Amino acid sequence: MTQEIAADKQMFYPPGMDNEALPGYPGTRGLNFWESDERLHHTVSSRLAGKSLARCAEYGTFVGGTLDALVEVAHRAENLPRLVDGAVRYCPEQIEVRRALARAIYGAGPLSLTERMTRAVLANYVGEGGATCPLAMTEGLIGLLEKRGTEEQKRDLLPRLRSDDAVWALTGGQFITEQQGGSNVAANETTAVPNTDGTWSRTGTKWFCSNPGELWVTTAKVGGVIGMFLVRRRLADGRLNGHSILRLKPIGGTRGKATVEVEYKGARAELIGKPREGLVLLVNEILSVSRLHVAAAAVGFAGRAVLEARTFAQWRMIYGKPLIEIPSVAARLTTMEGVHAGMLSAFYAGLDALEAGDADAEALVPLLKTELSRRGTDLVREAQLVIGGHGILDDFSPLNRLADDSIVNEIWEGTHPVLAGHAAKSLRRARVLEAFFKRVSKGADRAEAADFSALVDESRTWSEEERSMRDEELVAAAYPLLTH
Repeated sequence: MTQEIAADKQMFYPPGMDNEALPGYPGTRGLNFWESDERLHHTVSSRLAGKSLARCAEYGTFVGGTLDALVEVAHRAENLPRLVDGAVRYCPEQIEVRRALARAIYGAGPLSLTERMTRAVLANYVGEGGATCPLAMTEGLIGLLEKRGTEEQKRDLLPRLRSDDAVWALTGGQFITEQQGGSNVAANETTAVPNTDGTWSRTGTKWFCSNPGELWVTTAKVGGVIGMFLVRRRLADGRLNGHSILRLKPIGGTRGKATVEVEYKGARAELIGKPREGLVLLVNEILSVSRLHVAAAAVGFAGRAVLEARTFAQWRMIYGKPLIEIPSVAARLTTMEGVHAGMLSAFYAGLDALEAGDADAEALVPLLKTELSRRGTDLVREAQLVIGGHGILDDFSPLNRLADDSIVNEIWEGTHPVLAGHAAKSLRRARVLEAFFKRVSKGADRAEAADFSALVDESRTWSEEERSMRDEELVAAAYPLLTH
């Protein structure tokens, strides 16, 4: 299949092959994205070595060639997910995207967090692709089961979740949001009652259900608390498990994966942990993983955007010289590259904190989700402005699709004010702030660090209303300290 797709000139242009939207322009399709991004290579090389770096190079070839090609075909209008007889149907190319990415992530054996998230960054060079959101949710589900699943669940489900089976590849879903709840999960109204066999029966409607695969995590009220549950799409005898898909959501981006509305009609569910632990498990085991992947996606979107802009500017002739020789364009590209370099420094500082188990990790995950997703969107837009009219053509580059994906990426897993509140609350804790300053002490500007420290002290005196208004300011002041 892959060779046939690679031969389709409408969507895959190896170096030297014309882009039909602008004859003679080679574009970036077919490049090794790992080798093309010197900033990423430099940042990761200080943390990984030997076989890990060799695998990154091999993976960069896969992403720039096979994965990019498959994603382009899968995102043609006629190939987007459809709802057929109450079930989501994907085109063969989208199924292969998921299988290929599952093989790349899980088929290489255990990977460190840094190598795994580097692969997530590179995968997002092709946009969300219908696969990197499912990857994030599947990883969150794997981690939840590893920590809190029963032995039977681990034996039965973990091998499937790590497989490249056409049905199970990146199949983990997340059914949390309800129309009246949004980020306020405690306001949700879906209920669960116990059955005599130890399972639970679910009733209610979930309004925003990402990646409706074979297995998903979901929340429901048990008495007065929110519990976390595992739901399988089908029962052991193959029948549909007490739910129906009401419609596909007409979402503005990330169209390669389905997002749906689901009504539970007595769906059988398995409780994870204790009912009162639901919100804690949701934040610590599910949302934190997804938020890290949102940050990785932003870094990947930004990397592709900068690469597209520079490649075009080096090739395009205007007024008798390459576009890149125009001072304003050269200055804009330099600024874009500086922003992307800062994003990389901040993202990998967050990974360092997570791998070391340092206290500031609890602040850095929501902080990076907000600050990086915002900058990812900005850089995609800047790349379109550099390229001009061709920057808004769907058949010229992936930038239109990345622009749509990046807006959704900003909204996923909590809006900026909500996540800034989480990060700021953590930064006001003495142990978190101490770990944060220890992390940034070598590279941060002393005046900036002093100003930030003073702002944190001041924020401890803010009223609840003032924190709501100014916590984004606090988080924005913390970010530059991570970018050196």
